[in-house]
Amino acid sequence: MEKRRMLKRTGLMTALAILIAATAAAPQDATAAVAPSIFDIQYTADPAGDSPLDGRIIDCAGGIVTHKFAGSRPRIVLYDPANPDGWGGIQVKDNTLPGDANHAFGNVQIGDWVSFTNVMVEEYRGTTFLQYDSATSPTFLVESPNNAMPAPITVSPDDIPAPTENPAEFWLVADHAPAPEKYESMIVRIQDVTVSEMDQGKALDNYALSNAAGSCWASDYMNEDRSGLEDYHSLVTVGQHFQGVSGIFEQYTKIRDTYAWDYYQVLTTSDDSLVVPEPASICLLLIGGAGLVLRRQRKQV
Repeated sequence: MEKRRMLKRTGLMTALAILIAATAAAPQDATAAVAPSIFDIQYTADPAGDSPLDGRIIDCAGGIVTHKFAGSRPRIVLYDPANPDGWGGIQVKDNTLPGDANHAFGNVQIGDWVSFTNVMVEEYRGTTFLQYDSATSPTFLVESPNNAMPAPITVSPDDIPAPTENPAEFWLVADHAPAPEKYESMIVRIQDVTVSEMDQGKALDNYALSNAAGSCWASDYMNEDRSGLEDYHSLVTVGQHFQGVSGIFEQYTKIRDTYAWDYYQVLTTSDDSLVVPEPASICLLLIGGAGLVLRRQRKQV
């Protein structure tokens, strides 16, 4: 009798051990199902810059909405604060109600953290997008409101160089290094630049921003404070100097047999994107320059 009890007890203990082992393994299996982050979608060592998840339908942990654009295909721009220096931005395009004011993201606010299910990763004309398309039955969830906006990443024009024309009608960036790619859909800032050219790019709405370090291109097509159907913000004219220009970093690529466009651009989003020197700053600069000249003259005497 005692022997039977011992065998029964041993059997129960064995079953309990198996159950505990299975329960312990469950969290590890669940980890594999965690939705990819923006970094997981964007990070790549591919010189072409393509996402490793290109073409796949995925869930996405999402990020903070930094901008909304109500174009023919409304879109929102997301930022993940876990990656503030790069690979932390992505754009989501709504293809469910083209041109409709009541599109899917109509009630989403700047500062909302939004996550997604069943969205497709697509490389579209040089930029990685999440496509919110009814064919994949997508959904989104506002996880939290009123999140802090990111500080822009300060870059130099030579970090995101303008294209050169070679041959005619082929405007191409010479080097697609990993550095520009990591800024995609993030907010960048260029300091101490002057508008040197206008009417550039595929839609003739790009302008060149130049300083001693080089030149890069910007555009105002996503600028909500641009007047009416004008291509440019009212501050943008040849010769205008800016203390800083900030905006969403984007690549645009469209290549055909007889022409090609492949360039980077900084997309301004509001009046605050374009910072002109204050009159007082200009006066101080002139006074400082005059003082330097006087000191040099005294030394010569």
